[in-house]
Amino acid sequence: MNTAPLITIVLPVRNRAQLLPRTLRSIASQTLRPLKVIAVDNGSTDSTAEILGKWAQDVAPAGIEVTIVSEEKPGASAARNRGLAEVTTPYVMFFDSDDEMLPGHTQRLAECIAANPDAEIIGFDIAIRDDDGWTDIKSVNDSDLLRGHILHGSFSTQRFIAKTDFVRAAGGWDEELPRWNDLELGTRLLASALNPMIFHGDAGVIVHTSTDSISCSGFAKDAQILGKVLDKMESDLVSSSKEEYLVWTDARSMILAALCRREGDSESARRIETKTLKRRNGWKRRLKLRAIGAMVRLSGKGGCLLAEIFFSTKPQEQ
Repeated sequence: MNTAPLITIVLPVRNRAQLLPRTLRSIASQTLRPLKVIAVDNGSTDSTAEILGKWAQDVAPAGIEVTIVSEEKPGASAARNRGLAEVTTPYVMFFDSDDEMLPGHTQRLAECIAANPDAEIIGFDIAIRDDDGWTDIKSVNDSDLLRGHILHGSFSTQRFIAKTDFVRAAGGWDEELPRWNDLELGTRLLASALNPMIFHGDAGVIVHTSTDSISCSGFAKDAQILGKVLDKMESDLVSSSKEEYLVWTDARSMILAALCRREGDSESARRIETKTLKRRNGWKRRLKLRAIGAMVRLSGKGGCLLAEIFFSTKPQEQ
């Protein structure tokens, strides 16, 4: 057993009394020891605090050190930043209070860290399970990690571990973004990382989806917020001198517009399309972006693949 913990799991929680025990059991099943957990109670009004307190006592003898803190500002990003401020280990990973880790997950991450000490951020595959019990492995096989994330969210909340100082230096989570905040953070981290990496294989995390999840609430309802996220991602790329990746945020913008249109919000769709096309020179690029939007509008999918076909060339050829 190592004497100093390597990894801290930051776990924001708000009113999860019914689902939280499953997540806590999965963390307790981890084989890596010692292990640290910082649980952030984000203003719970149910029995969440009591469940966390009892669990912390139960797992302490097994080599899991749990710190429970509170964050009254609402929102997962504020809670994650509160937890990040408490981390003392070299590496940090973020987890949601309704998902599961398989027993060998953190041990495998520790082995990957040992083999790749220069990697500031490491991504991995996950499995997504829906309400009907169907499980789908999510793996993004793109040699360009930043492009893969912009298009597919391959470094979303439960899909990466990173050096703690690296996440702090990047500014942590943007608390002004209630949705797609992990898409923005992953873009910011990858844009500044010198040695990012991803490894594939058996998924160590099961993400549970449900119809009441914020990620399943549609696009038109939050079109303005999601557009703001894409704007922030563009700013991140420009600040990191990664302007060549703006074509991928353009594609995501046109995909968002098409999804809004499919949900009946033509006004938001036109606004996003007009803004995206207006800021880009070159009729070929605009034509390709329109084609991406048309593909998604008609079929509901295929936009990312079409973007890769159109734009995986030298900028001057676009």
